[in-house]
Amino acid sequence: MRSVVLVVAFAACGDNYGYYADRMAYDWDGRQLVCSQPIDDYETPEPWDRIDTELQLAAQYGWVAIMHAHIPGETIARATFERVLADAQGYGLEFVTFRDLENRTEPRGGLAFAFDDNAPDQWVTVRDLMTLYGAHVTFFVARWIYMTDPEHQEIIELASDGHDIEPHTVNHLDGPTYVAANGLDAYMQNEVLPSFQVLVDAGFPQPVAFAYPFGTRTPEMDAAILQYVDRVRTTPGPCPYR
Repeated sequence: MRSVVLVVAFAACGDNYGYYADRMAYDWDGRQLVCSQPIDDYETPEPWDRIDTELQLAAQYGWVAIMHAHIPGETIARATFERVLADAQGYGLEFVTFRDLENRTEPRGGLAFAFDDNAPDQWVTVRDLMTLYGAHVTFFVARWIYMTDPEHQEIIELASDGHDIEPHTVNHLDGPTYVAANGLDAYMQNEVLPSFQVLVDAGFPQPVAFAYPFGTRTPEMDAAILQYVDRVRTTPGPCPYR
């Protein structure tokens, strides 16, 4: 029975586990569907041994541990984020963005950390920590069209620090639900592709990755979106805040 469970987990999360079926990691093989571990601790403390294990294994096997959160100071404590950065640095991991995953010429242990959604006012509050640890992260941005000009400028400033800016849809809706009601073409034309275009129009590079709101997806959605980007990111199962 356990072997069946492992097979299902591999298929659901793009087989990005290396030797351990419960790990959120990328091993530089070019796979296009990857899983990320949410570590928001706003309701309950994140089990630190799990995070530490992910980082240790990334260092040991030359993988990239993949983790994400949302709003510093609200969904994730500043101290939690700093501890992740400090421990990754302590294990000798390189801080990589999702754009960096495209360069597979030098596989190495790393941490690909991301912040999701639309909280630039809060994201910039940890700009000092990212500078202190020399960390580059990815911001998967949703609801760009509803942000103010000052918020847009904050994201531009984060990009100027070397962080990666990637799309996370227009309205942060549940994809499979939207597709069931309106069709895949409508989802692509109304939610996905416009979220790419607004970033390009704002001067950011052409997107190379896309993160699913709530981590929900179907193989048909993957196939459609992967015509435009190199990689899509999901989550390993029900999460308290995505």
